[in-house]
Amino acid sequence: MLLTVWHGFTAWRRGRPFWAGLFVAAGALIILFPPFVGVKLGDMVISIKTIGGVSALLIGALLAICAVSLWLQPKFRLAAGLVTVLLSLVALVVTNLGGFLAGTVLSLLGGALAVAWTDEPKKPKEAKGSKKARRENAAVEPELAPETTQRVQPT
Repeated sequence: MLLTVWHGFTAWRRGRPFWAGLFVAAGALIILFPPFVGVKLGDMVISIKTIGGVSALLIGALLAICAVSLWLQPKFRLAAGLVTVLLSLVALVVTNLGGFLAGTVLSLLGGALAVAWTDEPKKPKEAKGSKKARRENAAVEPELAPETTQRVQPT
């Protein structure tokens, strides 16, 4: 049963930009985390309560929406990827260095993966010097086919 679930998840994952969504979701969580969590070190509480908290909430939520859309609607991957890249660059300036640079870097990586992802299978490449490749090139482009020439030997 577990194997069947794993195979189903793998088939679902391969049909969409899964890793892009995962990186964007991780970046969103890292951008959301610092302004809303107080870290307690002994008697001291470290808390970042600035105007960056409001922008972190907005940017983190929008990045999370982009991550979910990458997983659920892969046809919007280009738009979600571009919005992710723009939001992560804005987060760098507006929110605590974009989650102390980690959130920005993860979101940029996820956005780049989303823009680059395609669901078309790779076409196998033929070797450059193979007979089949030369035959196909000659059939498609007869004017570029090699001509027979005579060599003249120097005397």
